[in-house]
Amino acid sequence: MVAADGFIFIIAFLVGTYYSWRALGILKWDKFVFDPMGVQARILRFLMSMAGGFMVGLIAIAYLVAGQALRILF
Repeated sequence: MVAADGFIFIIAFLVGTYYSWRALGILKWDKFVFDPMGVQARILRFLMSMAGGFMVGLIAIAYLVAGQALRILF
């Protein structure tokens, strides 16, 4: 069961990272950084999208654990 949870976390992480990357793409980066098309701005966008993907993965795992706990409860 642990392997299935890990696989679901990885899939949720990748999907969350993709959608976070897309969502962060519409921000006006020139208001936050000096060079919005530079390497540092892209790295910042990448790291922020990874954090968003990690949060989506954690939510997916928490949802699975809660579902398993409810199955044990009833």
